[in-house]
Amino acid sequence: MKDKRELAAISAVLAMINSEDTQILYRSPVYGNPSHPWAAYGRSLTMQYRDITQRRIIKRSR
Repeated sequence: MKDKRELAAISAVLAMINSEDTQILYRSPVYGNPSHPWAAYGRSLTMQYRDITQRRIIKRSR
């Protein structure tokens, strides 16, 4: 008797899965406004400073 209930439950779940809309819609990511050129320049300077600082730290630790 238990096997029939399990089978019925499994078939009900499969029927629910198959009845759902399986089409997945792709949404493109939301892009913000492009940053100001000065902001990009500041970021490049920051990364350059970090790179130089890390090199100095590595040299000191040797």
